[in-house]
Amino acid sequence: MSGKIYGYARVSTEDQSLAVQEAALKAAGCDVIMLETASGASREGRPKLALLLDVLGEGDTLVVTKLDRLARDTVEMLELVEEIGTKKAGFKSLAESWADTTSPAGTLILTIMAGVAQFERARIRERQLEGIAAAKKAGKFTGGKKRFSDEQIRQMHADGMGPTEIMRAIGAKSTMTVYRALKHGANSTA
Repeated sequence: MSGKIYGYARVSTEDQSLAVQEAALKAAGCDVIMLETASGASREGRPKLALLLDVLGEGDTLVVTKLDRLARDTVEMLELVEEIGTKKAGFKSLAESWADTTSPAGTLILTIMAGVAQFERARIRERQLEGIAAAKKAGKFTGGKKRFSDEQIRQMHADGMGPTEIMRAIGAKSTMTVYRALKHGANSTA
């Protein structure tokens, strides 16, 4: 990789210091260093990280002192590394030398980790569906928490809102929620 080297340092609270991370990134030869105070629980609320991801280009490298500075969980970390890769940029962690997509061995290890994370997500979903099926069979499954009552959905529909518009207004994932509420109302008035 022969582009720019971008450093990213993050702490969670104002009372923590970024100085050690900044010094390590300077010593690693970073051309630009972004310092951020924000929770690492998710990438939301991290404008400096978002800016770095926007400016990264082909041949550039994003460097962190430790993987947990980029993300707190493996899945999100791997998603971020994959996003960096789609820009034809590299990623390195100074503390975890194996986390280096600028080398074939580092890319292999991260690819294997991504496969394991994907497998685990699938297994979790499988167990979740098995649990739901068992709860339904036992008559204990009630579905997710309703944000709006069927009556409120029927009233929105009566006020002239279409199913898609209602779906968006209530934050549902599909119009089936709306159609079920409308059908339920039609059955109770029949």
